[in-house]
Amino acid sequence: MEAATAADDAAAPAPWRIEPLRLPATVDSADAANFAAANDLSNLTEGLRWGNNDHWISAENRLAGDRSNEYTARQSFIAKVGERLIGRADVELPLTDNTGSGYVYVIVHPEYQRRGLGSQLYAALEDHMLREGRSVALSWSDHVANFDVDAADGLRPGSGPGSLPRTDAVVKFCLSLGYRLEQVERFSMLQLPIGPGAVTDMKNKAQRAAGDDYELVAWQDRCPDAVVDQYAYLCQRMSVDAPLGELEWRAEQWNAARVREGEDKLRQQGGHSLVAVARHMPTGQLVGNTALEYFPDRPEVAYQGNTLVLMAHRGHRLGMLLKAANLLRLQDLRPQVRRFYTWNAAENSHMLGINIELGFAPAGYVGAWQKKLS
Repeated sequence: MEAATAADDAAAPAPWRIEPLRLPATVDSADAANFAAANDLSNLTEGLRWGNNDHWISAENRLAGDRSNEYTARQSFIAKVGERLIGRADVELPLTDNTGSGYVYVIVHPEYQRRGLGSQLYAALEDHMLREGRSVALSWSDHVANFDVDAADGLRPGSGPGSLPRTDAVVKFCLSLGYRLEQVERFSMLQLPIGPGAVTDMKNKAQRAAGDDYELVAWQDRCPDAVVDQYAYLCQRMSVDAPLGELEWRAEQWNAARVREGEDKLRQQGGHSLVAVARHMPTGQLVGNTALEYFPDRPEVAYQGNTLVLMAHRGHRLGMLLKAANLLRLQDLRPQVRRFYTWNAAENSHMLGINIELGFAPAGYVGAWQKKLS
């Protein structure tokens, strides 16, 4: 849930109307005004929360990301007062796996918070999920790192580590809707540039720990055809091997076609990826991967994506080897990047430790919420 979805006080009669958001063919289409306003609202709330535009998304790129495909169905609702858009709500429904679940996301303009709009927008999402036969709703809330995440009186997740402030407006909103806090993630940032010597030293130490049985393979934007099936398997394992707390989630179904669809969609959204994988030389199998993304219209920002080492190959410092190698590539190819963001489950102490060793510091925390609808 968005930070703008503050706890609502009942208000009647409602001065707004809620309706489905219809995606335009292009951002220049005659019917694109609602979409453009919804995108502006998303960017406004992100900027107000973090105090910067690092997570700003252009209308063109968001439109590409909001379209449904064979793996995910997306539906949005908007709230308007007259012609002014004051709220939006989005739901994503997996189509090939986890077909009992849906992801929800609600935003209310700051001027209209605490008036019941957030609850009404959420109700539209829940009605949609129930009509589509979904029984579990999941959502994530973002919180700036201005509180003690280990506070004794904080709201602790089902997974154990971390907490969120019970007095936080978004926390109270989620609890009022019947959600349970299942996990807390740390949202971290690495200030760049950093001396390549230090990163190279970490990479070399990790390579010595890994030994001669492992080699690095890297690519940009598109996985080589020769290893795309193996890479798809790593993506599938990432969907369940990463700590999930008590979230109801099953392995995603990945194959070469899904890898290609993800690559194509990232490019349609204006993004690029840098991927590094570890190959186990005796078997020729890919056994670990890390990926990062960057967007030229946000030149100072990059985002760390999935990092995974298969269970049987852990304990060889492959996580550090992969991350350090990709960080060196990022600084070489994108020297203008100044802020590098990543996310880690609070209980994922090993991967979190690697990020801390690289220099990442907390920027915020993310609550993972779940509600059983039936």
